[in-house]
Amino acid sequence: MKCILCSRFKFIDLENLKKPLLFFEPVCQKCFRNIKITPRVRVIDGISIYSFYRYEDISMLIGSKYSIFGSRVLKILSKKASEYFFNSHNISLWEQAKIYGIAIDDCVRSHYSHTAVILREFCKHSFRPSYGALKAKNMVHYAGKSLLYRQSNPRNFIYTKKFDNVFIVDDIITTGTTIKEAKKTVEKNGSNVLFAIVLCDAKS
Repeated sequence: MKCILCSRFKFIDLENLKKPLLFFEPVCQKCFRNIKITPRVRVIDGISIYSFYRYEDISMLIGSKYSIFGSRVLKILSKKASEYFFNSHNISLWEQAKIYGIAIDDCVRSHYSHTAVILREFCKHSFRPSYGALKAKNMVHYAGKSLLYRQSNPRNFIYTKKFDNVFIVDDIITTGTTIKEAKKTVEKNGSNVLFAIVLCDAKS
């Protein structure tokens, strides 16, 4: 398979192959190492929102989430981001708090859930995932839309769990409208939102 970044074929040693999934990795190891982590923290409605890539740096990669190999691309980006996150924070206090991760509208589209892939990677360490906990009744798409449009067309989230402490996961943050609405819904139903995690920040 060709790497989607450098277009070079990846040659695999079949005799020493231990992980068959290497056949389906869309990014080669060299390009993976060159994907730049650009951490950023935005504070919205009193919580920190951690992002790890600038949208302009990974626009082609994040845009491929709708392709047949999109889940693999999101997994690669999420793996690198989660490793950076946990290496940069003291998580011992979080471990004691029994924090659950909830992904924004992690229903299955294009054969998989975009946000569930991200949530899974960030819950391989100390957090616990809760899938299907925060779903949108309004399937509105915000890509390319103005702040006024986003504010006038809320997602109308339904939160079905009641954990003490949670964090929210999404793939992209632009204006922060979605995160704010999700936080409001979750807190209204009795959970404390500690922070949010997104892969990339589209704000210039």
